[in-house]
Amino acid sequence: MKIYKILFLLLALLVHGSLHADVIFSIKGMDNKDVKENIVVFLKALSQPQNANSQSYLQQVQSSTRQAVTALGYYQTNLDINVTGETGKQTITLLVDLGVATRISGLNLKLLGEGSSNPDFLKIVKNFPLKKNDVLHHGKYEQGKSKLKNMAQQRGYFDAKFVQASVEVISKNNSATVNISFDTGIRYQFGELFFSPEDLPAKKFVSSLQNFKTGDPYDSQTLMKFNTETNRTGYFKNISIVPEIKKKQGRQIPLLVLAKMRPKDSFNAGLGVSTDEGIRGKFRWTRPWINQYGHSIVGNVVASVPQQEASLAYNIPISDPLNHYYSIKTGYKFVDDNDTNTQQYLFSVGRYKRLENNWLRNVFIRYDKESGVQGQQGFSTELIMPGVSFSRTRLRGGLHPTWGDTQQYEVAVAHKDLFSSSDLLKLYGKAKFLRSYNQQQFFSTTEVGALYTDSIYNVPASMRFFAGGDQSIRGYSYESISPEDDDGYLIGGKYLAVQSLEYRFPVAANWKLATFIDAGTATSTFSEPISVGAGLGIVWSSPIGPVRFYVAAPVNNDNTTLNKWMIHFMIGPEL
Repeated sequence: MKIYKILFLLLALLVHGSLHADVIFSIKGMDNKDVKENIVVFLKALSQPQNANSQSYLQQVQSSTRQAVTALGYYQTNLDINVTGETGKQTITLLVDLGVATRISGLNLKLLGEGSSNPDFLKIVKNFPLKKNDVLHHGKYEQGKSKLKNMAQQRGYFDAKFVQASVEVISKNNSATVNISFDTGIRYQFGELFFSPEDLPAKKFVSSLQNFKTGDPYDSQTLMKFNTETNRTGYFKNISIVPEIKKKQGRQIPLLVLAKMRPKDSFNAGLGVSTDEGIRGKFRWTRPWINQYGHSIVGNVVASVPQQEASLAYNIPISDPLNHYYSIKTGYKFVDDNDTNTQQYLFSVGRYKRLENNWLRNVFIRYDKESGVQGQQGFSTELIMPGVSFSRTRLRGGLHPTWGDTQQYEVAVAHKDLFSSSDLLKLYGKAKFLRSYNQQQFFSTTEVGALYTDSIYNVPASMRFFAGGDQSIRGYSYESISPEDDDGYLIGGKYLAVQSLEYRFPVAANWKLATFIDAGTATSTFSEPISVGAGLGIVWSSPIGPVRFYVAAPVNNDNTTLNKWMIHFMIGPEL
């Protein structure tokens, strides 16, 4: 018996559904695109009738249409409705004569309260979406009101209200008067930070990042930046700073801090691959907070067949652990690749500061002890190099950016009178730009460098210049372009100049084809010909980041391709 009831209900639902078919609307008699679209929006909100020719449904159609046209300032509209077709296949034709538009004859906008002279509110009033003699548009009227209310919330005028907000329409004159009186009330201030008992360990870390003082005027952008910066420090597993508006004390808004510290130690391991180094393993250890002053330590180990390196960095905040801090670094690197066999010991102290234009400046002093063989020449150097570097990365588009650039520049100097084994001045710069147009991407990379010294043999191998490889001139092996000794061994150059251009265009979802040309040299005399590489590639926007596969070949000076093709394969960020 139960199965029959279920079948009966299903049959009833099917029959009921068949009695409701979409009604087709045809709007005629006027060319105003905005009004027509608004009518369609209102009519789509109506439920579908069994019979579109019913009086009750036609009344709904008429009412919705009039609401749609009056919302855009047409109060003198004549409307004729006609229904054709059989039930279930009906068309409703609306013949719309909009008539004369209602225009704004009076616009009275007043600011009251403490914010009446605030530039943010004055700007909204000045740029109010409606002007005198404009066609009345209720959507723009509400938009202007929302801007005032939202600005009040952003700037801490939490008691703000509309003393008056009305639109007075005189239909016979086709005119309207807009009256808005907005009382901002008082502007509240930032109050004290307070923590729940379990969050007290985070107090000193959070307080050191605070970018405002108790009693400063409340500003949601300032609070948002505070939230963002505290999350970026790495001190916390999660953290949020929430204004407790309902618990205001006088003019001050207390701020509740909800924080959970990260584990004392965290570990990350990963693998990477490129044709320059082959498979590369990475291990990273981080202790995000060592003491109450916000000191942190980071250790890295990176290893591939030709290169192995380890480093340790101890960071000491000055005023901000993200944007102003000391970093004490030490490291070791071993290289056995091409004609290079070296080991290097590094120690440096740097003072980092994020400048207002988002450049990160590092004023440093670096100790570099290196020995080994470059080409056939053994060397041993010991340098103490003060210097300064500037770097900046800007991105839009997340894991697969559509716009961005990364730039780094450095000047460093060594002198025998400052306990160095040789006199040396190093200049280096690299800039890579990405721009997009209609899903097409354009990359430009420029890399330049110069060493001023008596002899290249007085320079450690790690500071000499080489070109070629995945990130340099494609079509050539990794760091295979350099001056050579009499026996053809690479010795490295005093100067570097490389320019790369790449164009990408989409061929399928998440896939782009690429064409490129790279040119440049690593030299000591600029007597060698410029090395040029060109080719094609394919780029996959994978869930883990861009995966790039290129086929490239060197090009002769007569623009013919040498009989030598190379494959370049890379995974990971491009900027």
